[in-house]
Amino acid sequence: SIFCPNDEQKIQKVTCGRNFDLTKYICTGSTTTETIETHEECGGSGKWYKIGIPLPKGDFHTIYRTCFDRKHLTPIYSFHILNGKAVGYHVKHIRGSFRTTKGVYGKVRIDNLYKTHISRFKKVFGSTQTFFRKPLFFLSRGHLSPEVDFTFGTEQHATEIYLNTAPQYQTINQGSWLNVEKHVRNLAGILQENLPVVTGILGLLHLKNKRTEQDIYLGDGVVPVPEMFWKAVFNPKTFEAIVFVGSNNPHTKTFNPGCQDVCDAAGYGDSQHPKQKFDNPSSGLTICCKLMEFIEKSNVILPEELNYKKYNKILKLPKSSGNKENSAKRG
Repeated sequence: SIFCPNDEQKIQKVTCGRNFDLTKYICTGSTTTETIETHEECGGSGKWYKIGIPLPKGDFHTIYRTCFDRKHLTPIYSFHILNGKAVGYHVKHIRGSFRTTKGVYGKVRIDNLYKTHISRFKKVFGSTQTFFRKPLFFLSRGHLSPEVDFTFGTEQHATEIYLNTAPQYQTINQGSWLNVEKHVRNLAGILQENLPVVTGILGLLHLKNKRTEQDIYLGDGVVPVPEMFWKAVFNPKTFEAIVFVGSNNPHTKTFNPGCQDVCDAAGYGDSQHPKQKFDNPSSGLTICCKLMEFIEKSNVILPEELNYKKYNKILKLPKSSGNKENSAKRG
């Protein structure tokens, strides 16, 4: 369907796979997104928020959802569908400023917490601390559902909200975690399928030096800095799944999420992709886990609608002559 937010507020139905003249559909208004708080519980301590586009007659098109913990002001995980047929065709979108959601953060100025965290932690760990410093060892706004997983500018813009972010070291955000996101898009592009993707956080980062040791929050007991990020990908047609788990601590040489690393066996490992360096602490130590083993070790409560207990096989990266994301035609 095509929806133009103009005075008529009409939805035009078009048939997928058939040619039609797009030029006759003229939009006179820009599409805006909204965030709707639901009363549906999720993740053990969160509630679902739907991010999407309001439609005529009270309908709503959900782009993605985030399971959010209001008490600690942190997402638990996000959930979206990655369209494999659209991989590589996303419209380039100029990133805007991250936005808060009305009624969620209260007096907490989360944007300011990000801007001032280096100076704040210098007071905690001492002026010579090296945990937080520029150009790369600072905390960035780490997307859970990444904007490049979506095709159109409005969809990408919808990801630019704090409900969809958690503090992530920049060196990891543009290192191993970026490679994880590329693997997932490449997988969807090769399979040409719609893949459910759940991206979340686990644990609480703990740092220690000669002066003190601290659990790390951006605020006073709110906006926790996670110990690790994880991303679960599902293929509903084959009941195969894979979970990527990445450390959020570039200062440690050890990382043990509790499950066996199957990256090499599944085709995502350093042996197949030596440039990604999943074994490099500065880029973010990263492993791949079997879904049920990850759930058992982490106690993550996934959305029931996934029927995740049926996914008892590893979702492997099919052998391909090239990278689907990079080789596909750009829109």
